[in-house]
Amino acid sequence: MIELIPAGLVHAELLAGMHRICFAEPWSANSMAEVLALAGSEGLIAVDGKSLSPAGEPPGPAGLVLWRRIFDESEILTIAVLPPWRRAGLGARLLRAAMDSAVRAGASTMFLEAAADNLAALALYDSNGFTRVGLRKGYYGGVDAVTMSCRLDQTSVEA
Repeated sequence: MIELIPAGLVHAELLAGMHRICFAEPWSANSMAEVLALAGSEGLIAVDGKSLSPAGEPPGPAGLVLWRRIFDESEILTIAVLPPWRRAGLGARLLRAAMDSAVRAGASTMFLEAAADNLAALALYDSNGFTRVGLRKGYYGGVDAVTMSCRLDQTSVEA
């Protein structure tokens, strides 16, 4: 069973380690801590409780999402699912949890960006109500970034 737990400053190293596994240009622990310290920032860590060993070792991380809300707008800052948990709906669960939280906090719109060659991410965002609104040429080390937005009050997100 995968549980979503709030991410805090104490998790900066863990978040950076997961980010390093998932991205060619990962964020450092300091970057994670700086993001989490920003006003309006929140995060969740997906933890796979099945990895709890008989010896009582802690469960292992499976994914993360960080977002920020400013007034009525929110933005996914980063979202990642570790390879063993991909293609099982965890990315969608993390995205929806961030969207739900943003709505509860008063956001009506959410923004994000994804590498133009990350077809799985683009499909995830498309299927969750995001539309393409722009392109940042060469943003990810020569790969374009697709910018997307979603009207949270026009999706099935619970208020």
